Amino acid sequence: MEDKHLKLKHRLAFGAAMSAFFCFSLLVFGPLKLYVSGNDEMWFSFRSLLIPVIIVSLIGFVLGTAILALPNGTIHKVLCCLCFGAALGLYIQCGYFNISYGSGVLDGSQIAWKDYTTYGAIDSAMWAACLALPFALYMVFKRSWRHTLMIAAAFILVLQLGGLAIDIYQNQNSLNKLSHEVTIEGEYELSTKDNTVVFVVSSLDQAYYESYLKAHPEAKETLQGFTEYDNTMSTGSETMVSFPSMLTGDVYKKDIRYTDYINRMWNRRNVYDELSRAGTDVRIFCDDLYFGNGAVRKVENVVDRAQDNASYRVLTKMMYRYTLYNSAPHYLKRFFWMSLNDYASFKSNITYDAYRDDKFFSDYDERGGFDYTDSYSSAVRIYHLQGAKAPYRLDSAGQKSKDATSQKEQIEGDFSCILRMLEDMKAHGVYENACIIITADNGEKDLGQRATLLVKDKGSHEGYAVNSAPVSLFDLPATLASTVTDEYDDYGTGVTIRAAERAPYNRRRLFYRNAGSNADSRVEQYVTTTSSDYENGLMLMENYYINGGKVDDYVLGTELTFASDETAAIYCQEGFGHTNGWRTIMRGPTAVMEIPIASIPDHISDLHAYFDVLNIYEETRCVIRANGRTVYDGRLDAVVRSNGLNFLIPTYVFDSDRTLNLTFTFPDLEDSGNIMALTSFKIYHQ
Repeated sequence: MEDKHLKLKHRLAFGAAMSAFFCFSLLVFGPLKLYVSGNDEMWFSFRSLLIPVIIVSLIGFVLGTAILALPNGTIHKVLCCLCFGAALGLYIQCGYFNISYGSGVLDGSQIAWKDYTTYGAIDSAMWAACLALPFALYMVFKRSWRHTLMIAAAFILVLQLGGLAIDIYQNQNSLNKLSHEVTIEGEYELSTKDNTVVFVVSSLDQAYYESYLKAHPEAKETLQGFTEYDNTMSTGSETMVSFPSMLTGDVYKKDIRYTDYINRMWNRRNVYDELSRAGTDVRIFCDDLYFGNGAVRKVENVVDRAQDNASYRVLTKMMYRYTLYNSAPHYLKRFFWMSLNDYASFKSNITYDAYRDDKFFSDYDERGGFDYTDSYSSAVRIYHLQGAKAPYRLDSAGQKSKDATSQKEQIEGDFSCILRMLEDMKAHGVYENACIIITADNGEKDLGQRATLLVKDKGSHEGYAVNSAPVSLFDLPATLASTVTDEYDDYGTGVTIRAAERAPYNRRRLFYRNAGSNADSRVEQYVTTTSSDYENGLMLMENYYINGGKVDDYVLGTELTFASDETAAIYCQEGFGHTNGWRTIMRGPTAVMEIPIASIPDHISDLHAYFDVLNIYEETRCVIRANGRTVYDGRLDAVVRSNGLNFLIPTYVFDSDRTLNLTFTFPDLEDSGNIMALTSFKIYHQ
């Protein structure tokens, strides 16, 4: 090579360009592309990954520039050529040369490397060509080779940036992952001075409570000071609609994605800002589905995983190991092989386990009851229990049963344990000065509008009363705020439960029902101004449809979800239920999706379809037809459950309007029923 010495500023410019190309390809594009493409094992948020990636890439860029620019002469040129060749190899390997190695999933199954000798030889030849290319350019274009490499590097950087931007846009579900977790910290800890304790017993219809009380009239002896409000309207039907709105008063109307709604709910000023400002220790124990990252500032047991620096140093190391596995030549991949299940090991061991009443009560018993502390003057505890929802695990004493129990036994078990907790508070002298609420997120009969509500005010500790005032669970936020301030007009209805006793019996109350399925999935808004005739008194006022009822053209590569955001529902015409928050069930005997495709590249012969399968309820034959042509005929079994439902769609099945009609049939089934639970789907091309 030519030994002509360059000035330092020229070496810095060329070295910086080569370093930027290499560092962006490996340290920025690599991990972000892998994350955005999506993997369920990556529970952490895009935001929490972005900061360490920026830090690592900047450090890498500065060091790389120094290493490339400080040497002079031949060493400088050789290093820059090697850097460009390596970056080019990374780009081609990640974008065009990787294979699935069998299952395509890093699930802990050892890869049979010896079976890929031919591929290894081809892959090695590709890398050799990439490394040799800049040297060849130098030999041919001695005067312009630097400019040629810099232009090529800039061009590929633009391609990577554009591809990453498109992936980010198409996979917004991945970016919406939240980095918080709900912990068990302070789960059984109360203040010695002032407490507000709320037990939300899921789906505890008022009729269920009346049946319980009829069978157990002795419960009133423990429920001293309580008022039973037997005319309580829940905020909505089904937990994913009712529970968040009773916590904050913010209603889900499917006008935005569910995760955006939850984030908005916690980013807005709400009652928990008021409680926190008053110095109240607030802890809510429920599924993390109902928290946005904004809750970290307001709820003590909701913490940001990204603030655990020790964990994230290791997590960043794991992410770069995954990147190296994806980017490295075939014969080096085995040194970076890993299982994606390793990511789960960084989750906290104090994460709250939702919908486990048996564990909640057994842990309480094992520790000998509540702890009482002087660390804070007042505490709010909200416990969301499984209650009347199946599966029924509790016996009547509140113990976990080896065999399935019944709804009646589970309700009795919940109350058995709640009453023990109340006796605990009495024994430690905190009961009288506590506000205690026993309620439900929604009812279960009719439309689910009748919820149980029992309230004990501070200072009340004698008698048991029944009141038929027109109460709404939208009154709960104002009631919580009233424990620390007289200014609560902005929370929920702005009316406390106690103040609702003075409301006229024709008080206007709203109720939101999660209804419909497939593309007809919607939230129905009802209103009632009657005091007791629930079924006839509810009037349907408005329907709120996903995406406003509009069906957008599907952009290839976009991941759509059957979970809480329900973005796949607009394309479902038949056979799909509505989501319960984490999956949608496909039901036989036929399921149909109609998907207008925005555009299909002319050079593509096949599209790849992937459905992420959470569970299979019926192992059976499944036939899938795309625009009338069979594209899949196989069994739904353990393999599909593990790897998802994958099939190819030939592009020749499309007419000029590019509409895809997918029909799922199950020939071996005689009756209709639940087939499988889905969480997402994607149609893409390679």
